[in-house]
Amino acid sequence: MIEKGGILSEYTHDVGPDREHFPARNRIIAGMCDGLIVVETAEQGGSMISAYKALSYHKDVFAIPGRPKDALSSGCNLLIKTNQAMLIEKASEVAEAMNWELSDKPKTIQKQLFLDLSADEQRIVDLLKGKEFLNIDLLTYEAKMTPSTIASLLLDLEFRGVVKTLPGKRYVLV
Repeated sequence: MIEKGGILSEYTHDVGPDREHFPARNRIIAGMCDGLIVVETAEQGGSMISAYKALSYHKDVFAIPGRPKDALSSGCNLLIKTNQAMLIEKASEVAEAMNWELSDKPKTIQKQLFLDLSADEQRIVDLLKGKEFLNIDLLTYEAKMTPSTIASLLLDLEFRGVVKTLPGKRYVLV
């Protein structure tokens, strides 16, 4: 998603981005977000649909205030004035309101002294021990497992902080 993007839609690929489909798209966006930020919108603008949907889903809504007489700021100003959105002026205010931790230090994962590993997981750990890294193809071959099995096990081990993924589908013990 980060590199190539993606499309999420209720419609098939042959349906165009017609105006009447925007409310459905806004409903999906409101449902997927943790918090919705409205930057600039008129009182009847499409972003207001997203904001009202987010509110109906009990999501946090934030708005950036604008000039009082500007038609494209009237929606944000209305959300703030009616206490339906929190006024924000910088990203740190959103992070604070959402209780997100902002830190320059990378999070450390505490290693367990005694890992409870399955036999297959232990085989992968043993193969990685003492090696700088192994790529997934070599791991699959040496572990004598299917690619899907090894991928699933590696993902689980990564979530548990046992292995780390390196560029080029390479893995290393943490």
